[in-house]
Amino acid sequence: MIRAAATLLPTALVAEPVLAAPTVGMADLSGVVLSLVLVIAFIFAAAWVARRMPLGFTRATGPLKVLAALPLGPKERLVLVEARGEEILIAVSPAGVFNVGAAHGRPAATADAATAFVLPDAS
Repeated sequence: MIRAAATLLPTALVAEPVLAAPTVGMADLSGVVLSLVLVIAFIFAAAWVARRMPLGFTRATGPLKVLAALPLGPKERLVLVEARGEEILIAVSPAGVFNVGAAHGRPAATADAATAFVLPDAS
């Protein structure tokens, strides 16, 4: 047993060459950076498209229906809404929602393109 230990001990003490760490080439690094930039650009593009699409203005079957929406700016829009058979024109902005006018005279079901909106008094 001592002989076996004596033969193994010198091999254990002999230093083995240390393997060098693998190097990263410039082509590998540029591929990783380009992939990262493309993924981040795709995320920003998807967020921009999601903000621009009017996903909230779908046709409803309940008591309120959005008949038309006209964007006036990045956060402002003019919306024609049917509520209880009457058409109401409202302005939506970050400052709030304001009644611009209402169609009087005929109900919305029989109204045509000649419907006149009555604007409220400024006072």
